[in-house]
Amino acid sequence: MSDVTATANGNRGFLDDKIYPGIFNWLLSTDHKRIGLLYFWSIIFFFCVAVLLGLLLRLELFAPGETIMGPQTYNAVFTLHGVIMIFLFIIPGIPAAFGNLIMPIQIGARDVIFPKLNLFSWYLYISGALLAIISLFTGGGPPDTGWTFYAPYSSTTATSVIPALTGALVLGFSSIFTGLNFIVTIHKLRPPEMGWFRLPLFLWGLYATAV
Repeated sequence: MSDVTATANGNRGFLDDKIYPGIFNWLLSTDHKRIGLLYFWSIIFFFCVAVLLGLLLRLELFAPGETIMGPQTYNAVFTLHGVIMIFLFIIPGIPAAFGNLIMPIQIGARDVIFPKLNLFSWYLYISGALLAIISLFTGGGPPDTGWTFYAPYSSTTATSVIPALTGALVLGFSSIFTGLNFIVTIHKLRPPEMGWFRLPLFLWGLYATAV
């Protein structure tokens, strides 16, 4: 079906909107559905990376002694696997991806209340991920502390803990801004007849998570 036919039949979707040329139509879009899909694809990509690292860890544990990597490399892979799974997959998975896709539609809003902040949150997510990747190739090598970065070892190791921690901090701000956006959107943009006890359960879950 052509764009003209789709528009005439009222079936034009958000993927048909062409505001910017090429890929910039995605990278500069403030549409909550496009941003939700950007989160979704990014999260799936990092999840696949984390699964690959997890398989390498299991292969190393397949037999006693050194199998495919030494102790230092194992600790570094273990740390990176944990950072990706916690900060890049589990925390933003449902709120950032599915929350952006579904929440405004469930309350009948055109978008979240701060669309530009919503896009900025995704860029913070990507920036935090890049900082975590950069930590693999800077300083004394990949961090080997585990994803919790517990002291005192994290404060004494010569590996690149600071870049990895900075990445985790940036990822935290991405989640904070997304949560604030969702809280204000649910407060201000839901219809007057949708009281607190008429909110869908998914919105209650998003609201509680954001708080």
